[in-house]
Amino acid sequence: MASESGYSSGTVLDAAFWSFVAMVPILISAWIGLRFAPGKRLVSRLLALSAGLLIALLSYDLVEVAFQIGGISASLAGFSMGVIVYIIANRIIANGGIGRRHSQTCGGLGGLTEEQISERNAATALVIGATLDGIPESMSIGISFLDNALVSASVILAVAVANIPEGLASGAGLKRSGLKSFKILTIWSMVVIACVLAAVAAHSLMGGLSPFAKAAMTAFAGGGVLAMTLNNVIPEAYEEVHDQISILGGIGFAVAFIVSHLFSH
Repeated sequence: MASESGYSSGTVLDAAFWSFVAMVPILISAWIGLRFAPGKRLVSRLLALSAGLLIALLSYDLVEVAFQIGGISASLAGFSMGVIVYIIANRIIANGGIGRRHSQTCGGLGGLTEEQISERNAATALVIGATLDGIPESMSIGISFLDNALVSASVILAVAVANIPEGLASGAGLKRSGLKSFKILTIWSMVVIACVLAAVAAHSLMGGLSPFAKAAMTAFAGGGVLAMTLNNVIPEAYEEVHDQISILGGIGFAVAFIVSHLFSH
């Protein structure tokens, strides 16, 4: 089926498959984290790199695309809503005790009392928090297939790399918090499934929307990615690497920028 731009659209199965490819690193890296407990400096460096990748992703593959689809009004409306929704949802989760999902020391559960560390409640809250991070990323993958049958390489790269430090940190942190390895991997498997469903939903629901609505939804994903990066990724990376965050983030941005233009649709 040809889109208005003249390209053939990717299918919903394409969106599901590539979302899985981008999200499964969080499950693999969680296993590595709980097994080998990588150092905080390594995790923070990866977080800094992923911050640059994510900023490039929202700049060139989301907000810019939204502008091309529906203009500045739709782009700003969707972008603003994405930022606001993420902040509110993140605050609710943080108030529930899951405030530092990318921290190797905390793993999302640090600082809680013994009474608070109930496996059922902690697992549920962490799944919600990690899914909140993954949904805007996964939406961007589903959206990228609407006007092209080939996935945007920069989108997959940014999402996959951004998931590695979160998986490493949580694997190590959750193990120290007392959760069993099977429970940890089950948590992250649920996150991967939820994010794949988000990519499928974004692709399916946006197909029949007006250009304004498509642009707003695309920019919404961009706003969510920006809020996630500023609220969680950058602060936790800076704690360990300090000024190196500018260099590593710049490298990540440059890599995503190059990939985005070399493999542009």
